[in-house]
Amino acid sequence: MSKKWIILPIILVVLVVFWQFGGLDFILARTIFAPDYNPSSTDAESTEDNNETDTEEQSTNEETETTDNTSSSEEILFSTEDLDYEIEIIGEGLEIPWEISPLPDGRFLVTERPGRVVMLDSEEKYTIHDVEHIGEGGLLGLAISPDFKDNGQLFLYYTYASGNQIYNRVSRFTLEENTLTDETYILNEIPGARFHNGGRLKFGPDGKLYITTGDAQDSNLSQDVNSLAGKILRINPDGTIPEDNPFEDSPVYAYGLRNPQGLSWHPFSGDLFASDHGPNSQDEVNLILPGKNYGWPIVTCLEGDSQYEDPVSCYSDFTLAPSGIAFISWDNLD
Repeated sequence: MSKKWIILPIILVVLVVFWQFGGLDFILARTIFAPDYNPSSTDAESTEDNNETDTEEQSTNEETETTDNTSSSEEILFSTEDLDYEIEIIGEGLEIPWEISPLPDGRFLVTERPGRVVMLDSEEKYTIHDVEHIGEGGLLGLAISPDFKDNGQLFLYYTYASGNQIYNRVSRFTLEENTLTDETYILNEIPGARFHNGGRLKFGPDGKLYITTGDAQDSNLSQDVNSLAGKILRINPDGTIPEDNPFEDSPVYAYGLRNPQGLSWHPFSGDLFASDHGPNSQDEVNLILPGKNYGWPIVTCLEGDSQYEDPVSCYSDFTLAPSGIAFISWDNLD
């Protein structure tokens, strides 16, 4: 039995909506592809206006590849064109679901952008009262602590208002007897706006918490390493700065991004990938390296400028809007 892995940019949408637009197979076939990333490469150069809806689905098609999908390796490792998939509905009746995360006991938590955390297959809903649901802002990312069995902790990313300003923050909560308690602010005053709030939270293999932030509709902030906007951030679970971060005393891990919302680590190499919403099109999948500049707003897609990291894949002929990415596997692949 062999097992191969591929990276899938995933349009995050509610399953019920799929059926209203021509069926799941049609949507999935237009969504999935396998970028030509070589996980054995060590070359450092490998590397909203969109409608950004969010609940993760995974599936297949090579059809969306274009001649712009190039990287340091010319070999396409695997095509998903002929793979089979099955779809199971695990939740319905949700209002703008944005993130879904499994708990160790097999239950699922889902964030609804208006400000609720929903426990699927139960009546439990937890309202986060400070959420400012404006435009694409609201209750966004959710990450379960790697030590959840011991501490019951989870992390949320949400938009809030302070005076006349819109911000985003990361807070830690404890899930105790079906109640969210003990909110602790981990990271505050991430620039926010009606659009481009980023919002993905993921724990990495190193136990650090990674956070995607949008440019908050001010593209110049993406190039400012002193701003938290247009970045991928990396912090300890208690909110402190890891000593090995690329910028001293800063949570900034990578910069020059527009509105990244997908994060996933390659299961063999440990490389970190992120998807980034482009302007109109120019959606990207990037290999994220510490301290590197991904070019927004100065360059997009494959510019070949040595000052900036080129994406692994870029889609300039259409709008893909990859709101999340994940590595998945199939058995018995020939």
